[in-house]
Amino acid sequence: MRSGASVPVSRYYRPELDVLRFLAYLLVFFNHTLPTKTHPSVFVDHFLRGLAPAFYGSLAVTRYGLSLFFTLSAFLICELLIREREIAGTVGIKQFYIRRILRIWPLYYFALTLGVIFAFLPGGDRSEIIGIGWFAIFMGAWHSSLYGFIGNPVAPLWSISVEEQFYLLAPWAVKCFNRKLLYGFCALLIVVASAELYHFGRTSATWYRIWGDSFVQFECFAAGILLCLVLRGRVPRMAAWKRLILIISWCLCWEASDYGLHYRYVHASVSPGCWPLMGSYALAPLGAVLLIVAFLGADPKLLPRWATYLGRISFGLYVYHEFALAITHALGLDSLNLAKIPNYALQAFLTGGLKLGIPFGLTVLMAALSYRYFETPFLKMKARHAVIQSQPVGAITDRSVP
Repeated sequence: MRSGASVPVSRYYRPELDVLRFLAYLLVFFNHTLPTKTHPSVFVDHFLRGLAPAFYGSLAVTRYGLSLFFTLSAFLICELLIREREIAGTVGIKQFYIRRILRIWPLYYFALTLGVIFAFLPGGDRSEIIGIGWFAIFMGAWHSSLYGFIGNPVAPLWSISVEEQFYLLAPWAVKCFNRKLLYGFCALLIVVASAELYHFGRTSATWYRIWGDSFVQFECFAAGILLCLVLRGRVPRMAAWKRLILIISWCLCWEASDYGLHYRYVHASVSPGCWPLMGSYALAPLGAVLLIVAFLGADPKLLPRWATYLGRISFGLYVYHEFALAITHALGLDSLNLAKIPNYALQAFLTGGLKLGIPFGLTVLMAALSYRYFETPFLKMKARHAVIQSQPVGAITDRSVP
């Protein structure tokens, strides 16, 4: 159903969640750019020496930026759908899918088109077009899980297929289930994810077989929905020290989770076993929930405008960042030999600028232009189908950049 005269349009927009979106993207970006134990940095080894292995291990938690994306997405989708049901009396399934299509498909398929072009450029791999074909029908997660992650810049978009598969269930669950049944729905998702992880532990599955499995990632969606149900639309009000405790707890959860999965960066071919695998993957969405609660209700005056803006365009940041990295690599900017510079600190600064600063800046530029000139027309159409507006006032029509 359209939001029209018979259905008042409400609004649910939390700028602090935009900041969280940006943080989630930043973690993903760091996961794809920062040094690892298998690809170490001479600067890290020089400055940290014996502490370098611990540093590399700690950086491995950046992979959970995706867990934060999934959990936050489920929380927001559930919150918006429940509010829609309360206002309109039901959930407009057709309108939900129209909104999701207008938000995701244009940029998603544009990126896949770019991926095909990159496959035909010098240095590209044309055989990866088959994998991109799987992505085109939202089966990218299953392709990544079964055959490994492709080398094309569209590789991170396997997660979009997980989101799309979740959308097949979410609106129907909120439409047909009361709160008690929604709790049961979340429990079912957790049981399915746990059973899948138990099976993978028994069969010593590869890390990409596990990480790319949609059912495994559904645990994050369950966590987001549970948070929505527990809060009942309320915004936590708490002192700063309590939020700090939640942030510390988030860090501990993700560090413990990564320690349980240490085989991914220490013994890449060794499975940690069934129960450590299940426990470690459960800690990832738990940490994401703690971080969301820590940010919910934060004073908007304390939130940097640039961070909320970058969170607003975070979908574009996520989509384009591998393209920016590929362009930087093709230009040879990430492989310049700076070893002749005698000062290690200056070497580290320049290397960081070439390997992190340039691709990050290029990503922001691409995402900002995309949001303003390509995505905005579709967002305007999406807004006409909304019962609950989830954009800040003037975000789509205001052409200024904060």
